[in-house]
Amino acid sequence: MKKWTRWIFPGALALVLVGTIYWGYTEYISRQTLQNRAESQYQKAFHELTWHIDNITGQLAQLLVSTSREQNIIGLATLWRQSFAAQSNLGTLPLGLVPLTKTEKLLSDITDMSFALLNRTAQGASPLTEEEQKIIQGLYETAKGLEEEMSNLSAQVLNEGLSWTQVELALVQSDQAMADNTILNGFQLAEKKLEEYPEINLAKDLSPVLPDTVTIRGGQELSQEEARQLAQSWWYQNDIRHNVTLNYEGVGDIPTYGFEFAPAEGESSAVYVDVSKLDGTIIWTMNPREVTEANLDLNQAEEKALDFLQKRNFPQMTVVKVEQDDHTGVYSFVPVQQGVLLYPDQVKVQVALDNGEIIGYEGTPYYMHHKKREIKAPRLSEEDIRKQVSTLLEVELMRPAIITNPWGKEVLTWEVRGSVFDEKFVIFYNSENGSEEQITRITPETQHQFIIAS
Repeated sequence: MKKWTRWIFPGALALVLVGTIYWGYTEYISRQTLQNRAESQYQKAFHELTWHIDNITGQLAQLLVSTSREQNIIGLATLWRQSFAAQSNLGTLPLGLVPLTKTEKLLSDITDMSFALLNRTAQGASPLTEEEQKIIQGLYETAKGLEEEMSNLSAQVLNEGLSWTQVELALVQSDQAMADNTILNGFQLAEKKLEEYPEINLAKDLSPVLPDTVTIRGGQELSQEEARQLAQSWWYQNDIRHNVTLNYEGVGDIPTYGFEFAPAEGESSAVYVDVSKLDGTIIWTMNPREVTEANLDLNQAEEKALDFLQKRNFPQMTVVKVEQDDHTGVYSFVPVQQGVLLYPDQVKVQVALDNGEIIGYEGTPYYMHHKKREIKAPRLSEEDIRKQVSTLLEVELMRPAIITNPWGKEVLTWEVRGSVFDEKFVIFYNSENGSEEQITRITPETQHQFIIAS
């Protein structure tokens, strides 16, 4: 019996060793599979980037020789798609620590220029001006330099079997490791190549326009105690039972105090409130309690959300989007001025469908954009717009609305909502010239068919 027991420990040790080897092997196989998958995705993104840059260069040259409006539209649409895709490919690659300012700016400028010219040309604008041709020529020459460097690097990657996962490894190691990596060196050389070309400044009507925002209000920063009192009175009204602590101080366009209100007796979770340091406006609140059932429908909960805003002295508000997320309703409201909906000034309110409690509020767009506007009467009437609407669209609603176009400029429009077959759409027509500023599909329909336009 004793002779038999002598083998128990060695046998167990052998089993553990075999198990460890097996586990190590499976872990190695798993890591190798993930590494191969990542390598494949990186290689795909890199070679697509090289292909897109080559096409961008050719498309810019084609624009310079085209005199046809139809060909310009096709060329600009292709150029916009290619430059946008190139930006996406570049962002996919593990190059986070490599400064690529010139490369990123070039692609961004081409995207902005092509999109602006495409919209203008589609609306019947005249051919390219002399200034625009000079800009395109400058972009072409710079893109050509980038294309040459990327073609050389692509050839090296293929011929030498260079690995992108080794790039990832080099980025987390020493500067020496980065200096020894051929791919990283190739991108750094491309960046230096672009520095040889003159800076290109897009014409005013070709570059994105930042919207007018109010990012600083008030002449003096509030103290923590002043902000705390404002947060408590805004969210809890007359309830002063809650203990509060300062969680953080936010920076950026809207400097904030972030407070945490501990749950009072009978409450299940804390409430978090962000307050603007500059004027005490409540920017954001959240009560992350669990909601497990729905006793109210979306219309009943909407009344709770609207009552919440009215008690906090918001102007006349209209709901423009309703979503149900598990057992909560999320409502987007916009103010109304002179009967015109102000879409840039939206606020969101989240309501628990078990008891109608407000558990979330997001007011950043309202804080940044809301102001009294000078709204001129639309040049085109509702009847004028109806004549432009497709005969296939069954119109359900028309109303005036201010939206923000892709360049951040506010535009007075006619909002048209309707359906064709089983599909629902909202179309915003420019109130001055009737052009279609935005078309959005809103199928499938929720209980409310309204959506946010941005």
